[in-house]
Amino acid sequence: MQSSSIWLLCPLLLVTGCRRCSSAPDASGKPIEVASTITGCQTIEECNQQCSSGQAAACVAAGRLYEYGHGVVADPGRAYLLYDRACTLGYAGGCYNAAVLLEAGRGISKDVRRARELYSKVCQMGSNTACDRAEVLAQDAGP
Repeated sequence: MQSSSIWLLCPLLLVTGCRRCSSAPDASGKPIEVASTITGCQTIEECNQQCSSGQAAACVAAGRLYEYGHGVVADPGRAYLLYDRACTLGYAGGCYNAAVLLEAGRGISKDVRRARELYSKVCQMGSNTACDRAEVLAQDAGP
């Protein structure tokens, strides 16, 4: 697998407990090629359309492009909405990515309580990394 494809898979790898991912590539045209390999969408418009029709992986693919500004103007707020849609559709990667943005307050108001809830949800789906994040946030919140 090319290193440029790893960046899009990182959320999936993190959700399953993998802690090593390569860094994101530059804004060349490669990210959309990676998205199309995983979701079948060829353009950001197709990814958004597939997301609207209930394809959660396309929501996450589009969210990553918006979050990091690959082929589009960076818009973490829009990325959050796409991740949240994927989460609503039951996609662990969407829940995890939404939690990361909520925890950091990127693109949406910081909401550590909601981030912890989402990490817990992904933990129940089998992600050790999400379990760890939920536990850390619970400890930070205190008794």
